[in-house]
Amino acid sequence: MTTPRPLGPRLTAALARVREVFGGATVPADETGCLYCYGESDIALLHVPDAPLPEDLLWSLFHKVPDHFTDHPAVIRRLLPQFTQHLAYGGDGGSIGYASCGLGRTYWPETWPRRQADAVREFIDAWWDDLLSAGPAAPYGIDDAFSYAACMGGTITPLLERWARDPLGGPADAALASACAAWDFDLLEDDYGQSVFFWWQWFDRPEPVAEFQAWLVEHAPDRLRAVGADPGLVARIGLLALPYDERWADTYWENAAATN
Repeated sequence: MTTPRPLGPRLTAALARVREVFGGATVPADETGCLYCYGESDIALLHVPDAPLPEDLLWSLFHKVPDHFTDHPAVIRRLLPQFTQHLAYGGDGGSIGYASCGLGRTYWPETWPRRQADAVREFIDAWWDDLLSAGPAAPYGIDDAFSYAACMGGTITPLLERWARDPLGGPADAALASACAAWDFDLLEDDYGQSVFFWWQWFDRPEPVAEFQAWLVEHAPDRLRAVGADPGLVARIGLLALPYDERWADTYWENAAATN
């Protein structure tokens, strides 16, 4: 990894809390993992408290499907101190596009002890806050980061609340414009292709597409205008207020075609 980027105080504190809560964790003695995918020496590292893993192995284990382990939540808890550090500093070349996040497959808010769940929630929120504050210097594309944070946490409500707290025209609005430009047509299709929440694994609840659409209708137009976003993008986001068929029947499309 190159020289680590500076982190804000909230994210720094959240990482320290994860280390405090999960540091020293190991997997159960009978955990062998999937020996078709991993060598015995790979799994052996999970039995050693705080033993650092090679980054490619760390990333692979954290995203592997649960049936590759006897106790998948224990594997995730063992990996969390190193993985959160890796994620915070922009590891894996600034790309999150690997696979569905293992953390979201554990249903941690309902099944983990409160102290552990609180540490995880604070890390997700602090990481998201840090990315929005970083603006163009953020190590990940904001669309990927939003999807991944949603996948880790099983909700977008705190992510949207943070977005809405930023002053008009601030770094978070520039990030919002970038995300809307990536997702406008997908959201107009009600995310039929699952590109917005591609990694969603919370099968006990629907993808939060409707919540995101409603939030964008309320908050996005003014914020997009504040950063000089394309008027066509602002108009397309506004169409999310309409029922599906009415969106595509709107005169916007005729006017846009005539303009082009």
